[in-house]
Amino acid sequence: MLEREPAAKEAVEVEIFANLFKAVADEMAWIVLRSSHTTFVKETQDFGVSLVSLEGEVFAYPYGSGATPLMGVPMHAGTKAVRDWAPGDVLITNDPYSTGGMVMHLNDIYLFRPVFAGARLLCFAWTFIHCTDVGGYAPGSIDMQNNEVFQEGLRLRPVRLYRKGELNQELWTIFADNCRIPALNWGDISACTAALARAEQRLARLAERYGFAAVTAAIGATLDRTERIARGVLGTIPRGTWRFIEYFEDDYVSDLPVRLAVAVTPGENGSVELDFRGSDPQVRAALNLPTGGMRHHPFLSIALINFVVTHSEAIHINAGILRCIDLVLPDASVVNAAFPAACGMRYTTAMRIHDLVLGALTQAMPDRVPVSGASNLVVTYISTSELGERGRVVVANPVSGGSGGSAERDGVSGTDLTVAFLRNVPVEVLETEAPVVVRRFDLNPDSEGPGKLRGGFGVQYELEIRHPSAVVVMRGKDRHRMAAWGAAGGGAAAVSGNTGLRPGLAPHEIGKQTVYRPELGEVIRLWSGGGGGYGDPTARDALLVAADVAAGLISPARAREIYGVVLAGDDVDEVATAALRAQMPARGKGFDLGLARSEWERVHGEAAERISAWLPTLPAGVRRFAEGAVYRALHAGGPGPYEGAAIEAAIAEVAEAIDCSV
Repeated sequence: MLEREPAAKEAVEVEIFANLFKAVADEMAWIVLRSSHTTFVKETQDFGVSLVSLEGEVFAYPYGSGATPLMGVPMHAGTKAVRDWAPGDVLITNDPYSTGGMVMHLNDIYLFRPVFAGARLLCFAWTFIHCTDVGGYAPGSIDMQNNEVFQEGLRLRPVRLYRKGELNQELWTIFADNCRIPALNWGDISACTAALARAEQRLARLAERYGFAAVTAAIGATLDRTERIARGVLGTIPRGTWRFIEYFEDDYVSDLPVRLAVAVTPGENGSVELDFRGSDPQVRAALNLPTGGMRHHPFLSIALINFVVTHSEAIHINAGILRCIDLVLPDASVVNAAFPAACGMRYTTAMRIHDLVLGALTQAMPDRVPVSGASNLVVTYISTSELGERGRVVVANPVSGGSGGSAERDGVSGTDLTVAFLRNVPVEVLETEAPVVVRRFDLNPDSEGPGKLRGGFGVQYELEIRHPSAVVVMRGKDRHRMAAWGAAGGGAAAVSGNTGLRPGLAPHEIGKQTVYRPELGEVIRLWSGGGGGYGDPTARDALLVAADVAAGLISPARAREIYGVVLAGDDVDEVATAALRAQMPARGKGFDLGLARSEWERVHGEAAERISAWLPTLPAGVRRFAEGAVYRALHAGGPGPYEGAAIEAAIAEVAEAIDCSV
């Protein structure tokens, strides 16, 4: 018993310090939340705060405030950017490429402050805000069709915004003159710098009370403890290599889908490798992830991070989790883009990668992970910035879909697991800050993936535009054809869409257009699909189906045709239900990829595998062009399916045309 006492004492001390560090991060988050100016930060909470070790590892992050997916981003590009840090310094950057994947798109403004205890550098405090506008072509800076980063706004390499407490006014003027809402942006940045100052104050007191050496040791021990817990959880994933393919249905500038591939391989000591070879080359659209070839990165690891957190009784969320997840990233690919690829919608890709990894894990342990969510988030901006100083760029509600069902429970409606941190913008706030009237904001009936445990329902959102010069930006639209998939007999969900209704006219398709100029009085309708279902829908508790019908979420016809439930008024006709279910064919136990995805796989599946193996042999600059050219050559020869000799002939034709050898 006596031999265990030092270890037990050390464990208690680590837990105490980890909670003290978290308390500092929570206070930082509260300051940003209560002091910020833009709607997207103060209402939607697209911001982040953390404490960062001298080596660039996040060791404290808030759980209930801000954007959780950025937890664990390697921060060494910020902490090592300055050699002569001084008290009062604040570093600013928003450039994905000069930071090697630390920053992920230009709207993310990162701020670092060195934390000194006396004369010694203890650690760093970090904040980020999603800056609503940093210049560029579109209000809000992001258009899905941007094809290079120069179109997406002003880029700042890591540079000191404050030097020893003095503002670099010239730097700020350059930034302010190149964005549409400088005053609001300054309000958000001021909130961040206040949070950074408070972090230094709190940590200096900890060092004064417990000693510099004790706090330094606790930083490392906190990371190490999280790593040990994470390795224990990840070590339960069955051994083997588990593969899955996902797609974006197009790349926003052509009809060519964007292929994402992963091989998940659990290793020794609780490590997991995510190998993304076979994913498409970077695209001429804003979907690219500029991950800088990092070995660890949270945007590619969200599914495994969530798995660790939800299967741990007590864990402090920090970069210790990322130590266990190793990435293999093909160069100049959509998951590891090279300069100057556009990257404004990088999180759309991170969401789809979450479901990509879930597809692999569903094969490894189907009873422990959910199936695909909608993995679709439409962030809508209302801009009157053309009016100059009187104008604004305001974010309306982010429209997400439902999450996937699992062996344990139904999916969550109205949100997806990857964006559950985002809050709604209250209608009263939006209508005060932007010239709109919210006509509808509710769940989208019959949008769920059916199952014994069904997916969550998507959302439908309607905005009436009340200004003749307003510009509406709707970024992130996808799953208009390829729906969220179900598994184990569960069905795919409904798809998303976007229409406009002008006074006196029939609705018209807006589709996946990002920047849209509505007419005065036009009502814009956005709707999202739900999450995929898990298990045979005819095995679902009939009373739960009846409850969804009573709530207006499932139509009586869908209850009968998909779930095999016959209703008599609001009640279940048990005899008729049993008879109907007995007649319904059993569903397969594999994946339901939805009609559009299944048809693509039937026609192009073999070709996609062969093309993805060939593309890395080509120069990076021609890979996406060559991919499209091969598909065009195949289509010119007939409707498919495309097999063996036809695929090789098309590849040879394109290789010769671009003067490359196969």
